[in-house]
Amino acid sequence: MTESLKIPRLRRWKARGLGYCNYKGRRYYFGKWGEPETERRFLAFVQKITAPASVSPTVRSDDPTLAEVVLSFFEARRHYYQKDGCSTRQLERFRAACEYPLAMFAELPVRLLGPRRLLEARDAMEASGRFSRSYINTLISCFRGVIRYGVEAELVRADVLVALQAVAPLKRGRSSAREVEPIKPVTAETVEATLAELSGVVGDMVRIQRLTGMRPGEVCQMRAGDLVDDDHGGLVYILRSDKTDWRRAAGNKRRIPIGPRAQAILCSYLLDRGPDDYLFTPAEAVAQHRIERRRGRQTSDRSARRRSSVKSKGFAPCYNKDTYRRAIQRAAIRAGVAPWSPNQLRHLFATEIRERYGLEAAQACLGHARADVTQIYAERDYRKAEEVARREG
Repeated sequence: MTESLKIPRLRRWKARGLGYCNYKGRRYYFGKWGEPETERRFLAFVQKITAPASVSPTVRSDDPTLAEVVLSFFEARRHYYQKDGCSTRQLERFRAACEYPLAMFAELPVRLLGPRRLLEARDAMEASGRFSRSYINTLISCFRGVIRYGVEAELVRADVLVALQAVAPLKRGRSSAREVEPIKPVTAETVEATLAELSGVVGDMVRIQRLTGMRPGEVCQMRAGDLVDDDHGGLVYILRSDKTDWRRAAGNKRRIPIGPRAQAILCSYLLDRGPDDYLFTPAEAVAQHRIERRRGRQTSDRSARRRSSVKSKGFAPCYNKDTYRRAIQRAAIRAGVAPWSPNQLRHLFATEIRERYGLEAAQACLGHARADVTQIYAERDYRKAEEVARREG
């Protein structure tokens, strides 16, 4: 029995002033709301999906539209940009990169897409106020990546991609898009003030990250089985997966040495843990928080035991980068200091290690393949230059 076809209707996105429709779980944009061209594109789309023996939008045509190329890209790359069974943020960047070009030129044959139309889409991104200047440049690069896929799949002529390369990135000070200041390391005094307001679990996560310089996601994903003894009687944290493991050879895992002070913090978390158990869990943090709140109250032992036990049901198995960051920022506000992110701890660690041991040591501790990447994390030490200026200037 043939499935009945449900005709979509043209809708209005009030926030952006665009016309769109939903069809088979996807959203299609047709241009500015109220314009005749938008209505024409929508009617052509309806005619296309209702025509008998119509060609599926996933099938390549002799003269594909931009919408067909984008749809083919996401179907081909749906499983490529995945990690541990979840889509990576790179796939979200590609979706954001295609949003404005699709809203303006969805039914345009991709052979007619040139630098002028790409500039129009970039101007719309800039005028929206949603993105920073650097992120707009990233999105334009991602959009060119979609067109590059079209060249690989023989959907797009190579000269289209070559022409789009002529669109130069937005320059600082020559664009109306907002600027994003580079991430600075948090001060040690701010960290100490925040620690006084953090629960034991999240506080220990901050201390571990402060001593090792690992990424926020890496401290959240620590499991008992990932900590092994090294050749010198210490501990080493061998990551099951990390941000840059796709660049390494098979079997070459990132290794983070754990020093004596960090080992002392981890000792209590290794008790009664299986190899696949996470060390830092929200359930344990809530249990500790409830115990601290009850201190000073007159509560029976039986009631205290009943309320101190927190079931893991309803809690995530571990912290992630977002919940970890929010816990820190809420504690910073309670401490009366400016909110900061856990990635700033990595910047602080890099700056201190570079000052004490040099750039090469900071590069090794952070796990960077290139020293210029480490420069982003480590603040330049101007003390020597200031000393020279005092003496010679």
